[in-house]
Amino acid sequence: MNSAPAPLLTIANATIVTVDLADRVVRGDVRIEHGVITAITDVADPRRVVPSDGEVWDAHGAILLPGLVNVHAHLAMSLLRGVADGTDLQGFLDIVLPLEGAVLTSDFVSVGSMLAGAECLRSGITSVLDMYFFPEAALDQTEQLGLRLHTGPVFIQFPGADARPWDERMSWAQQWFLRPPQSLGSTRWAQPHSTYLVTEPQLRELAALVDDTGVRVHVHAAETRAEVAQVAALFGGRTPIQVLSDVGLLHSRTVLAHAVHLTDDDISLIAAAGAHVCHNPASNAKLGSGLCRVRDLLDAGVNVALGTDGAASANDIDLWNAIRLAGLLPGVVHGDPTELSAKDLVRMATINGAKALGVDAQVGSIEVGKRADIIVLDPHSPFSVPAFDPLGMLAYSTTRAEIKTVLVGGNPVVHDGHVVNLPDDWSARVARAASAVAAVGHTRADS
Repeated sequence: MNSAPAPLLTIANATIVTVDLADRVVRGDVRIEHGVITAITDVADPRRVVPSDGEVWDAHGAILLPGLVNVHAHLAMSLLRGVADGTDLQGFLDIVLPLEGAVLTSDFVSVGSMLAGAECLRSGITSVLDMYFFPEAALDQTEQLGLRLHTGPVFIQFPGADARPWDERMSWAQQWFLRPPQSLGSTRWAQPHSTYLVTEPQLRELAALVDDTGVRVHVHAAETRAEVAQVAALFGGRTPIQVLSDVGLLHSRTVLAHAVHLTDDDISLIAAAGAHVCHNPASNAKLGSGLCRVRDLLDAGVNVALGTDGAASANDIDLWNAIRLAGLLPGVVHGDPTELSAKDLVRMATINGAKALGVDAQVGSIEVGKRADIIVLDPHSPFSVPAFDPLGMLAYSTTRAEIKTVLVGGNPVVHDGHVVNLPDDWSARVARAASAVAAVGHTRADS
């Protein structure tokens, strides 16, 4: 395999985990033409012919699966990895918010997004929904790496790190949503931080803008018990989900990040609205926030996807860790190891994520007509064999160490375990940004 994009490519002799409607696992070949999957052929098909035109890769039985979809992240917080370990969410915020106020600039977000984007791709994440300030800086870096970034303006009631008062923020957002579509991901996201950092009149004003522009919504909701109590005090006893519903921000284009502490009525509201939930088991466990009611949500018909949260709260951007924790934690908390199947977990990390982003017609599964966002696992890794049950292996055994090649739109963005488009000076840029964080940390410790 080489790292140059091939207009015609066949990956032959693979174990293809399609994540299609039937969850088929096919032993065969995938044909890619100009970045689009044009054929999937079973080796048992007597009509099978491996094309000789274009490039042919022999997968030697390696598992192929769709690129992972990370539905909740704060990419640039990769530069704050490890600064707030051993705390709950409030303790985390007490440490991180002052640090952000001191160091957060467009350049900082650029460097942090480059670092996080490389981590995403190396982990097999090909699409990510990012909530952070200076989204234009993140777009520039992730576009160069080949990552599909979904992002947009963040809304809080205060000026924030980008020093935009509310009225200015709304004007900027109106112009942002007029941007031409990005070639890889989407910029049509309105991202209110939460119902406790935006007032009800502001939420209603934002809902009107969302209705006018048809953009999607990404919001933290019901992450901790303390948040639910705070929102109840601010909004006359209502839950975060009830507030979002009342102001017009709960609908089929809404992604609710965390959604841990939900009432039965909340779940009914989410299901009726067609909203999506992003489960973040790693950060929820590390911060002691609790366990999302995933089974109840799925049984109610809610689309549940997976996210990593930021590397400052979860310490990495590893969706494989999230997959495994999502499967294991119900056994610990509820005593039911069958609550989520391996099929559920793989779908949550792929096609369910694509549905949450509104791009399931393009990515999220290996099917004819979709873009070739594909992970190729190392067939020779001692951690990948034997694979009696490919879905079970992906859910409970696979780590990012087994990822050999990653394609985005048919183009290799990871080759032989190396991120292809990472700039040569990336480590020096990260070191300078880390020094700035360390200097603030020392100042805080000494004061």
